[in-house]
Amino acid sequence: MTWLRNRGNLGVLALVMGVWIISFSACNPEVVAHTKDVEITIDVEQVSAGFAQVRFSTNKEAFYLISIQPTQEGVDPQKIAKTFMLLSLDSAYADYLYWRNKQLQQHIPFVADFSSHSLQYGDIKHFFTLLQPGTEYWIYAFVVDPNTNKPAGKLFLETITTDSTSTIPLQFEYRVDGYWDYIYPVDSTGEVVSTIPWVCETIDSITIREGGWRVPGEYFFSRFKDVYYEDYERILYGIYAHNNDGVGDGTSSTYFQEGVTYYTGMAALDAPLVFPLPRHIYNIYRFTWHGDSTNLYLTPAQSLDGSW
Repeated sequence: MTWLRNRGNLGVLALVMGVWIISFSACNPEVVAHTKDVEITIDVEQVSAGFAQVRFSTNKEAFYLISIQPTQEGVDPQKIAKTFMLLSLDSAYADYLYWRNKQLQQHIPFVADFSSHSLQYGDIKHFFTLLQPGTEYWIYAFVVDPNTNKPAGKLFLETITTDSTSTIPLQFEYRVDGYWDYIYPVDSTGEVVSTIPWVCETIDSITIREGGWRVPGEYFFSRFKDVYYEDYERILYGIYAHNNDGVGDGTSSTYFQEGVTYYTGMAALDAPLVFPLPRHIYNIYRFTWHGDSTNLYLTPAQSLDGSW
């Protein structure tokens, strides 16, 4: 499960950290899009050291932009709401143009418009990830007219403060069944958790050694740190299944080969990671693949400490 898919950043008055835009609807003539008297409700359901789980809902069908950014001393977004919304929208549109250009360069025949790609529609649950611990943030939303791509109506805003340290324990159970592998993030009771972001990667032992890494734990720390600070878009929630046949789901080139020893690392993405990786939020498993008949189930008790 090797991944390297990058994306652009959004900036509004300051560097925006951890904005993950997910589109749930497309802008077409059949979609109702109100622009007047629309109320957006922002319900913050969970805040940790590195992420926030937020639910957005509207009283009328409408397209709207959501985002997050660290607060700024001396700045009241509501007093400069029009400018604040325009800057946010400009940043989102710049990000859209970057994405659109990449799609066109790859000769993709159908490219979504701005509303479909960058705006939300209806009631959604959203995770803002890659946040910094002990930091105050603005979470905000506003309606956008899909015909003019201009703000419409009020600015809706909530302020949150992330925890200073990660306090959420998360472990990973791991299954290998032929070319397929499965990862189950579980809490201290063994229940599957779907509300905490995490990352993973599978790598063969030869590649780690040839790369000059002293131990697998050092390799995974470097990779997972890249996710946090360079904002790669490969963050997972809940159970994950992957076919390691060299094609997989389009995000990995991992191809299991008989007799090769592999390491699979997983880590909860809740605040920047430190080395050595904290044992309560990561697992590293070592296994040798013996062909399509391989059938393994590994638990945290079999997790490595980061060494060979």
